[in-house]
Amino acid sequence: MSTNTVDQTPEPLLTIVIPAYLEQMNIRHAIDRCKIALAEMEISYEILIVDDASPDETGAIADSLAAEDPHVRVIHNLVNVNVGTSILIGYRAARGVLVTHNAMDLPFDPRDLGRILTLFKDPEMALVVVSRTDRSAHSLWRKTTSFLHHWLIRLLFWSALPDMNFVQVCKRSAVLELGVRARSPAFVTPEMIIRAREAGLKIGHVEATFHPRRQGEAKFGKPRDILWTLADMISFRLEHRARRKQQRGS
Repeated sequence: MSTNTVDQTPEPLLTIVIPAYLEQMNIRHAIDRCKIALAEMEISYEILIVDDASPDETGAIADSLAAEDPHVRVIHNLVNVNVGTSILIGYRAARGVLVTHNAMDLPFDPRDLGRILTLFKDPEMALVVVSRTDRSAHSLWRKTTSFLHHWLIRLLFWSALPDMNFVQVCKRSAVLELGVRARSPAFVTPEMIIRAREAGLKIGHVEATFHPRRQGEAKFGKPRDILWTLADMISFRLEHRARRKQQRGS
């Protein structure tokens, strides 16, 4: 992993982590939209692109964007590690007091961050979970896997939240202490939320419109991603049960 470092405010209010793999068609437009939305909010921020060893021009374009604007930083993964691990890498490298993530096709409109950030006026708020209001643009396969994923998490860990895999905004200091172990594409953020709940952290919830991808191909939902996610889920469930047994025995 390598990163370009740019001197700027050491601790901006917000870091947006955006993993990038084969996104040369989307990256400039996405970063421009984020910059416009954040400038309108008049907050200090950074945009942290995590180039996941893209074989196309994604990494080179990211570097040029960072050279043009000190609000943009880039991390280059030496090998492809998938979106879940890239999010964790970005969170650990973030400088913001608050940190969030988005995909390069911007399924979450960055302009919606304004109303979410106001929730952190509550000093006890540690994490805000954003759920999608509409999945009609998803394929039947994506709807099916999302449905099964959601209900399996409810069965194994119980959560009333309707969506744990869209977007979250959280205090960086709180997240770094949670010790998330998952690395799979679809269980990093659910594990983070579950660990936050079990740590007694205050969690908020809002809804936001989902915006479908307009160009390029979605990178999620492959069989290997599903199996990897299941493995992480089972591993965490075993840890979860062992921890509860230990608590009952002490």
